[in-house]
Amino acid sequence: MTTDPILNPTIEVGSFVWMEPVTTLTDFLVAIVCWVSYFLITRINNPGSEAFPWFKRYFLIFAIGMTSAAWLGHGLQAYVTPEFKAIGWICGATGLMFLQFGSFQLIKSNLKPGLRKALQVVFVAQWLTAVGFMLYRLNIGIVEAFKVTQINSVVALIVLVLPMHIYAYKVVKISGSKLVIGALAYSAIPGLVYSNQISISRWFNYHDISHVLMAIFMSFMFYGLYSIVAASPES
Repeated sequence: MTTDPILNPTIEVGSFVWMEPVTTLTDFLVAIVCWVSYFLITRINNPGSEAFPWFKRYFLIFAIGMTSAAWLGHGLQAYVTPEFKAIGWICGATGLMFLQFGSFQLIKSNLKPGLRKALQVVFVAQWLTAVGFMLYRLNIGIVEAFKVTQINSVVALIVLVLPMHIYAYKVVKISGSKLVIGALAYSAIPGLVYSNQISISRWFNYHDISHVLMAIFMSFMFYGLYSIVAASPES
């Protein structure tokens, strides 16, 4: 049974135990947005765009990760060990790396060769560091490991992806990057809700609210990335 007063009450039907039901469904809502985004962006089928395969993988791996997070990380906790939460976290870190590489494709022709190589090394090094620390901190505790995912998300999105899209919009004149910039600015809202544990009730707590806001964020990201790929000269 759930004992933390801020978490959704556990639902038991016979021998079946469903923990954090609303949190499960709101997390799965993010996954659904990612699945739909993946299938819609795949329909563009623009092999001439170097960013296209990376953005496609971004939505796919996030869809897989959020599906795992919803059910193995929340709903079915009674049947799996806490270590299963790492599946969603690692998928999330991988998806952010794909987003970085896709965003990099938009500006790489304007960068010096040395900077191009350095950025790609940074993307991979960040992913390896994040995953390594996640697994290491998992031995200490779930909360400690999740902090790594939060820090990695901020670094990936704000420190690396945001500047690339500002450059793409200002210098390369890719109008769709303006939408991505707006989405990244919005991403602070679910983060603030989660960090400050802003809740309405046990049935709609800060986990649930931040998940709904995250689903909106992923919708904004889809709109921006779809616009970039669809407007590519190669399409």
